[in-house]
Amino acid sequence: MLSIKKKLLAYKVERGLKKNRYLPKAFSYKELRKVGVIFTFDDLKKHEAVKSFIKTLEADGIEVKSLGYKPKETQNFEFYFDFFEDKDVNFFAQMKSPYMLGFLNQKFDYIFCLDDDLNLYMQYLLVNAKSSIRIGALQDTEAENRFFELMVKPKNTQDTKQLTTEIIQNIRKISGNEQ
Repeated sequence: MLSIKKKLLAYKVERGLKKNRYLPKAFSYKELRKVGVIFTFDDLKKHEAVKSFIKTLEADGIEVKSLGYKPKETQNFEFYFDFFEDKDVNFFAQMKSPYMLGFLNQKFDYIFCLDDDLNLYMQYLLVNAKSSIRIGALQDTEAENRFFELMVKPKNTQDTKQLTTEIIQNIRKISGNEQ
């Protein structure tokens, strides 16, 4: 990513954090109607874990919209997810991807970020998406933890399947809907 583009995107992330347009509102698991899932394409194992997570939510009657960031060096294993690439963000850090713009225009009960390490694109989506609660993996620094209202520390880091399993378990426990 160009350094000016990166700086502009970081500025937009910080500005978005300061706005904090939405007050957190927790939903019980049974009340969830629509959630967003964001992630970065890494490998086939993560791809399958994200797909399984989405199917679990859908089986519970929850509408799921997903959006993935595909770095240059990775491949899209199947066209199951909407995604965007570096080229979909211009030099001035303006979003050109119709998938990204469509995702940001929707209102979600929760946003799930399935990345262990947040990149600037995930940070941008987290601060600009219309969601009551942002949920993800516990990050290494306090600066990164501020993007979430609820964090899960999986037993095995860098294991998306473990992360998604623990997210579902914790949300069900918190709302008294353990299944």
